[in-house]
Amino acid sequence: MLTRHRQALQLLLLGLLATLVLLGLYLVFLRTAPGQRFDDIAFEGRKAIRLAARRPATFLVHVLTIPSVLLGCAWIAVDTVRRGWWRTGAVALGSVALTVVLARLLKGAVTRPELVDLAYASSRNTLPSGHTAAVMAVLLAAVSACQAPIRAFLASAAALLAAIYVTALIGSGWHRFSDVFAGMALAVAVTSIATATRLFLFEDSANSHGNAGWFYQNLAMPVRVGLLRPVRVVGVMSLGALIVLVLLQNPTPDPRHSLLSYILVVLACCLFSMVSVFVFAQILGCPRLPSEPEIETETLSRGAR
Repeated sequence: MLTRHRQALQLLLLGLLATLVLLGLYLVFLRTAPGQRFDDIAFEGRKAIRLAARRPATFLVHVLTIPSVLLGCAWIAVDTVRRGWWRTGAVALGSVALTVVLARLLKGAVTRPELVDLAYASSRNTLPSGHTAAVMAVLLAAVSACQAPIRAFLASAAALLAAIYVTALIGSGWHRFSDVFAGMALAVAVTSIATATRLFLFEDSANSHGNAGWFYQNLAMPVRVGLLRPVRVVGVMSLGALIVLVLLQNPTPDPRHSLLSYILVVLACCLFSMVSVFVFAQILGCPRLPSEPEIETETLSRGAR
């Protein structure tokens, strides 16, 4: 069980880590020639997939972006006002607005110098992806502002939707990998810090001091083994980072190399989006439903006997 201030401190740490990820993406994939080349090769790798498979991705981007943001904001506003959680709703919607504004400001302030001959040449900066930042911010804001008993189910749906969206966005050719990853990192940083500030300032009914291990006890085996064990997540991401470093050292326009790079960046984005949502929700707390047995109590009773 986590206290409110401990939850806030953990959210601040999550926001700091996301900020460092955003800074690292800028330094590696915008300011170095190998980083730009790998980013561009991964971007071109989507062409190895048949056009018939890329068209649904473009359709999903158009369908999910604006409707999901508008419907998500409307649901947050209506639900929090109806329950009298106006401060929770204000912070949640404010984090979404701040994420969108920061994404626009960063696009204007951050430059992408053309250090190599890019297949997708453009002097216009596209980092971070405003589409990704807006959608991810709405999903996290909804998880933070919802009723505690439904947070686990909403977080699971949000994680799945985030993974689908980032895959569609990269596959459609709308943004580079670094743009999408940076958009997610920005949303996680802003929403985590905003929610932590809310928890420091006041307590409301949306906050739960319930069982922080709910996800691990109740989600399916692939999720809890693959996404909720920090050591394994760090191991997988370290292996991915090692592969990226090898590819950065010897980039090549070979189609097989491009496809490998594309698959790698899609998996990285999906992993980051799902882990971020699950960790964010787990910090806030997901208490057991009234119908669920008290596993810990039963264990203690058996030990006493």
